[in-house]
Amino acid sequence: MFYFQNYQWKLAAFSIILILLFVGCAAENEESSSSGSSFNIGGTVTGLSGVLIIQNNSGDDTVLDQTGSWDGSFTFQDRVSSGSTYSVSVKLQPNTQTCTVSDASGTASQNISNITIACTGASYDVSGTVSGLAGSVVLQNNGADDLTVVNGSFSFTNKINKGSAYNVTVKTQPSPFTCSAANNRGLASDNMSSVSIVCAVQSYFLSGTASGLGSTTLGLQFDNETKTISDNGSFSFSTPVAKGGGYSIYIPSQPDNRTCSVTNGTRSNVTQDYTDLKAVCWEYIDNVTSGGINDNVSQNGSSPQLVEFDSALYNAWVEPSSSDNKSRIRVAKYDDNSSSWSFVDSSGINFKSFNSTANSEDATQPFLFVEDKTTPSLFMTWIEELAGTSYVTVAKYINSSWNYVAFINKNNQALSSPHGVYHSFDSSPYVTWSELDNVSVSQIRVAKATGAFWDGNGITGINDNTSRHATQPRLASSSSNLYAIWSENGSDNVTGQIRVKVSIESSTSWISVDKSTSVDNSTSVDNSTSVDNSTFSGLNRNSSYNAEAPELTVFNSKLYAVWQESNSNNVTQIRVAVFNGNITSPSWSFVDNGDSTKGMNMIIDNDGNENATAPRMTVFDSSLYVTWAQERGLSKQIRLAKYNGDDSSPEWVAVDRYDDLGISRFGLNYNTLKVAATPVIAVSGSKLYAAWSETNSSGINQIRVVKNPF
Repeated sequence: MFYFQNYQWKLAAFSIILILLFVGCAAENEESSSSGSSFNIGGTVTGLSGVLIIQNNSGDDTVLDQTGSWDGSFTFQDRVSSGSTYSVSVKLQPNTQTCTVSDASGTASQNISNITIACTGASYDVSGTVSGLAGSVVLQNNGADDLTVVNGSFSFTNKINKGSAYNVTVKTQPSPFTCSAANNRGLASDNMSSVSIVCAVQSYFLSGTASGLGSTTLGLQFDNETKTISDNGSFSFSTPVAKGGGYSIYIPSQPDNRTCSVTNGTRSNVTQDYTDLKAVCWEYIDNVTSGGINDNVSQNGSSPQLVEFDSALYNAWVEPSSSDNKSRIRVAKYDDNSSSWSFVDSSGINFKSFNSTANSEDATQPFLFVEDKTTPSLFMTWIEELAGTSYVTVAKYINSSWNYVAFINKNNQALSSPHGVYHSFDSSPYVTWSELDNVSVSQIRVAKATGAFWDGNGITGINDNTSRHATQPRLASSSSNLYAIWSENGSDNVTGQIRVKVSIESSTSWISVDKSTSVDNSTSVDNSTSVDNSTFSGLNRNSSYNAEAPELTVFNSKLYAVWQESNSNNVTQIRVAVFNGNITSPSWSFVDNGDSTKGMNMIIDNDGNENATAPRMTVFDSSLYVTWAQERGLSKQIRLAKYNGDDSSPEWVAVDRYDDLGISRFGLNYNTLKVAATPVIAVSGSKLYAAWSETNSSGINQIRVVKNPF
């Protein structure tokens, strides 16, 4: 009897399972056929060897990684709604192949599996021109493939496989001529037709010095000549450069714990001897092999900020506390004499640091700035959520400890990173941030310190249009004027426009720095004036494309702006512009030396096909520098470039890393295979410093810091 009952129970259970399975399948089939359904997008790949990154609708990146030739299938993670379009494209080609997508786009009405991607090996021509020569000269590519040429164009017979190196050199100099090669070395990614061989009877020589090497040595290469140099040493090359020709210096290998480059290491149209070459090395001043300067290298560090105060470098960043896992602001001070860091934050800062009865909450997005009076003061502002509201918090460093100053929100949620400056005209520190108003539109807010109080509680923000969202504000003080820059939605209420306003010198009663006209049409006292290019769009190179992450700085008594902006291929570029200084007739000129699709980052990404983001600027040793994060395959590199200061003929040159191809494809990263983000740069003493967040081998973000005595 027991056996029979147990059998009945099993039969009943089995029947229930069958019903559930049927219902589930029916539901699934219903989803596939209903108007609200969504479908998989996928297909097949043939011949892939290496890493291929594909996208659907400019997103949903999918990585296909295969060693050796591979045929297989793929499916994007994100499904596409019924009736919506799909468009599959290649974001990153394999190093040695070119992959082509067929049946790439359409409208989803069922699961899509007919997209095909065919990958094949590619090879390219190496060619160029010869000028100034009487007679002939023998060229080589990679030390072989001899080719006898005369004035005019040339092309090597043998092609170069995609991803392989090419190096065009002069086999034997044709006396009495000296022939110099330029644009002659790199990795093949397309047909190379820009190799230039310039020949002349007159020639010049190169020499320079080295610094930042410490106890290591560094090898420099020019043409086929190599020099080994030491710190503070000098060098000179015996290989001449033809008059009118160009040169590039190479660094075959980097020394331990340093990343080296060559100032003035590349030039064209040489017409004199040059003695100003300088081999300089960025030195890692964090914990190097064991991690960054994180208090706990097993915890993620993010959003570093640098500033010089009291003749020392201070670094603030975000790091979770190991006790409660709440994010706190960590602050450390660097002693250049002892090459050591010491924490100056009493185990991390949040509001609970000043009020022991408060709950410990997440503190994020710090920014350090200095009140540069006769007796300077160090301020820090950050965002912290308390009782469901995000507050802009300000603290001041007094007698080696941090002291709470104020919450400076008007009354609503603070959104994006606060930023502060000291305005010498009225001897006041200012802070700007983005905050939701009463109808949940983000407004750019500005407040200044007047004694122990922070004022600036106007009804609305300084947005160009207070009905549109605005974020990412930054300030800059120039003479008697205070400037603000931010990203604000355009007429489509989506695409970010870079906006700039100025607050002209005010009386001592000046308090509000929000909006020139309030909602009741009365005029406030901040005299805010737009100084971007029109009432319809901002500084954008193209107002149709999204622009974000702006910053302002003063260089050579002029105001410069930098930001990231998408191009027609939805790839972000670094844009730089300079203000004419005329508030009544404002205009801006682009000085990024780019074009409609490529920005300043084209100096290391000539194709402009990899995203460049998060630019920041500073002035060091009478030169303007910009740092940013640059995609490189699956990694992100921290790059840094120097401006020539000539607004009429602007040029930028990378000053972060050289390798055996000249200016490197990689940047300051401690590990060039990893993802680095949020770079910042600052000056302290006679050195330039850079900091960023970079993943380690365990995927934990480390705060990395380097210095360079340019």
